[in-house]
Amino acid sequence: MPDLMSTGPKTLIVSRNMVEADDLTEMLMGYGLGPVAHARNLDAARRVLASATESLELLMFGLSLHVPETARFLSTLDTSERSLLVIDGPRDFTESKGAGVISRPFTTNDVMAALKGLGLQVSRACSSPAQERCQAPERR
Repeated sequence: MPDLMSTGPKTLIVSRNMVEADDLTEMLMGYGLGPVAHARNLDAARRVLASATESLELLMFGLSLHVPETARFLSTLDTSERSLLVIDGPRDFTESKGAGVISRPFTTNDVMAALKGLGLQVSRACSSPAQERCQAPERR
C-alpha cells in the first residue's frame, strides 16, 4: 500500500460502513483514484482534509445527513478544488459544480458514471506500468 504521508490520498471516503469503504477503495484504486483514505467520522475527515489539501481530488461522503453537524460540514466544503460525491444525499448537491449524488445500492458502473458527471475522466488503471493505456484520471 502506498505511503499516504509522502503521496497524499487522491480520494477520501467518509463512511462508518467498513465493508462499503473497503469495496469503494478497491473499486477506486482500480480506476486510478488511489491512494484512498478512509475516515469513519467528521473529526477524522477534517484531519485528512487539512493534511491532504494538494493531493485530494475526490471526497465520497456516506454519513447520515440527518445530523446537523454533517450538514454544516458539507456546506463548508469547496467543490472548486475537489469533487464531492454524496451517498444517499439530496438532489440539491447536483446543483453545485463539482458535486453529485449517488444512491445505495450502487454498482461500479453507477459510481463511474457519477464520477464522469463530476468531470473526472476515469478509466481502468493499468496492472503494470508497461501498458500503453495506463493513465490516471484527469479533471476537466
